[in-house]
Amino acid sequence: MVAGSKGSPRGLQFKGCGGTHRVAALLVVLVLGACGFGSPTPTPAAHTPSPRNSPSPSPSAVTASAYWVLATLGLRLHQAPEPSSTVVTVIRPGAQLDVSEARTVGTVAWLHVHAHTQTDLDGWVVNDPLLVTAIPMQLHDDAGLGYSLLFPIGWTYTSGGPTASFFTSADSKQKLIVETADSLSHLPPAPTAAGKPDHEEGPLDVYGKSPVLTYYKLDAGGWELFLSFLWTTGRAFGFVYRVPQADSGLLKQILASVIIRGS
Repeated sequence: MVAGSKGSPRGLQFKGCGGTHRVAALLVVLVLGACGFGSPTPTPAAHTPSPRNSPSPSPSAVTASAYWVLATLGLRLHQAPEPSSTVVTVIRPGAQLDVSEARTVGTVAWLHVHAHTQTDLDGWVVNDPLLVTAIPMQLHDDAGLGYSLLFPIGWTYTSGGPTASFFTSADSKQKLIVETADSLSHLPPAPTAAGKPDHEEGPLDVYGKSPVLTYYKLDAGGWELFLSFLWTTGRAFGFVYRVPQADSGLLKQILASVIIRGS
């Protein structure tokens, strides 16, 4: 487990500025900004990966000046680029981090960051593509259906009833459709256009669930990637991702940001 991002979220708690809340309260913090950058010096519930081989740090080029937090349980900010270093705070999902340096210590990649709006609070976070992304992100929170996710700024979304669609504004070449239903059998069949299954990937971790991602090669060109899972009795989720190439990188980052509320 890495910096509080892996594993089932059920039963876990998050220390906020007003006391102890369940992880769903992270969304309120994200929307209202009540607690700012994070929470002061929490007790970690998960460990940061231990570096292997030589502990000597090696600087590397920073590929982006800002990153956004994907980790649904929050991301640990360390005083130094070491797993055993003091945890300064836990950074909320969706927060923007400004980056000043990147290092690899052993086999672990780190970023030296500070809060975008609070430059005096800085430290080191693990640079993992399922924890942070250099793609600017924004929040979609569906209170009625009880879920939220992050998707790229610049994309457009439409929602209504049990369906929400997120797509590139200019050309719609990339499109994500989120479907909800009362059972897996009532989700739309996959693929949604003529095509055939090509291969599978996974299981992936989607907020504690472990669905398998299926790649469909469409007859008209392009790919459709699909996964679904039953959250609880009476609540099923399906994710359909249309993309020109068989690339699941962005999809997996969006899935890493999914939070589901309620039972």
